[in-house]
Amino acid sequence: MPHDLILKNGLVVTPQGILEGGVAVDGEKIAAVGASGSLGTAKREVDVQGKIIFPGLFNPHTHLGNGDDVSWQGLDDDFARDTKDFAIGGVTTFATTTVFSKDPLVQCVDRSIKSGTGRSFVDFKITGVVLTPEQITEIPAVARKGCLSFKFFTGYCGCQAESLGMPASGITPDMFFRACEELARVGPPAVALIHAEEPYVRGILSERMQRAGKSDLVSWAEHSPAWAESVQVYQYGVIAKDFGVPMYVVHIANAHTVDFLVYLQREGYPIIGETVVGFLSSTAPEVEAKKLGTHAKIQPPIKFAADRDRLWRGLREGTLTAVGTDSISYSSKYKDAQGFWETRVGLNMQEIDTLPLLFSEGINKGRIDLATLARVVAENPARIFGIYPQKGVIAPGSDADLVVIDQNKQDTLGVHRMRGRADYSNWEGKPVKGMPVMTFLRGTLIAENGEVVGERPLGRYVAGQPPRGLV
Repeated sequence: MPHDLILKNGLVVTPQGILEGGVAVDGEKIAAVGASGSLGTAKREVDVQGKIIFPGLFNPHTHLGNGDDVSWQGLDDDFARDTKDFAIGGVTTFATTTVFSKDPLVQCVDRSIKSGTGRSFVDFKITGVVLTPEQITEIPAVARKGCLSFKFFTGYCGCQAESLGMPASGITPDMFFRACEELARVGPPAVALIHAEEPYVRGILSERMQRAGKSDLVSWAEHSPAWAESVQVYQYGVIAKDFGVPMYVVHIANAHTVDFLVYLQREGYPIIGETVVGFLSSTAPEVEAKKLGTHAKIQPPIKFAADRDRLWRGLREGTLTAVGTDSISYSSKYKDAQGFWETRVGLNMQEIDTLPLLFSEGINKGRIDLATLARVVAENPARIFGIYPQKGVIAPGSDADLVVIDQNKQDTLGVHRMRGRADYSNWEGKPVKGMPVMTFLRGTLIAENGEVVGERPLGRYVAGQPPRGLV
């Protein structure tokens, strides 16, 4: 009996290595992987002519609904519009935080799932943002809904913390201690995500730079010391280790932190390191020279060449095991309306540019190979978030989430490629080589050659397996 779909004559990236051949799909699942001649026949056969057949990306770190309009309506709009760019860019699954809210966490997660259902063009998971002591007590109830990742903004205090709905003191160690108690009761794969960036010294340096009249991206990078991440990675990591709770450090920016992680991981700390596309593709002097201003103001900041190079080496050696984007959907009107130091942090949506940037800056420059790239953008995030091998891998029985990459195709990045509501790109005019040309979600073609195929969104909420503590 013929398969539903066969992609043949490609370079298939699997955990066992890269093989010349193809992938057969039945329904929503991968049926076989192997030499093209061994796959049989199919109702639809696509000859990819030597292109790369890559697992669909899982982006573990986005913030839909928290851009111009921090609201549930904003989340609805982002799911409906910005996930088109995800599909074009080869992102078939992603995790987004709940809207920053002091409402009951169960309510926030339910509302987030409802928001994505019927609107998202790709599959999604939800990360619960924990802002208050009351929300900590809801962690087991939320985990029963398949939300197993929880975000803690440990790097914020004062008015910045209050603007997100936290106490002025921020997420203090005692709050994180209580959260780890609950996460330990839930058990794996429940994970604590922290924004590590010591806030008190940052506050001092920020005030000094503002008094000196500095308002540039290099000063922004310098206001956050290289050790600011490491201080909190250790402080909160010790607590997590005491409970055996995996702690996932988001958007690592500094060489200092990567070096420190080598030591902590060797000593048995269950600490997972993530970096983001913007830090791998830019430096503070570069974005300042392009006069990107508030458009490139992210926290922690884009840093320097030595940091960027250490991040790439961290991915190669396995100290850093995941790559996300930390993207937020902002408009230029919003970002340009406030002063440099006053405007909210965050980079605009980058999912459409993730593969072209990582291919051009990583693969083509010899900083990373295809197998490692597949691990850090697909396999490892899926494992960490408890949905492997359903997602993140090309293997029989897994969801048929596939991306065809034309490794020789050249293009220029910019807002003209975007189909969501973004109206600017931090990589405007950047030449790249290596482009996603087809994206399949659970066996269905959803994007081809820079356009969404079909207007009906097919994305679903992915719950994953229940943790051992809830069975």
